[in-house]
Amino acid sequence: MLPTRVLLNTANKSAGTKIPVELTPLVLAVCVALGSGCFFTYKKLTTDETLRLKNNPENTGLKEVLNQK
Repeated sequence: MLPTRVLLNTANKSAGTKIPVELTPLVLAVCVALGSGCFFTYKKLTTDETLRLKNNPENTGLKEVLNQK
């Protein structure tokens, strides 16, 4: 019976880490918050016309500044 006891003990051990059940809602809330933050940031950067993300010589205003002096 000794080999059977050894085999049963190795079968009961799990390979993964145990996460407490109380942390599951917290992990879910953090994942939802990060996902929505990434989504709305991407949406703002791709759809907002007033943001100047690229160099646009027509909208720089450099000519007006140089002509004032």
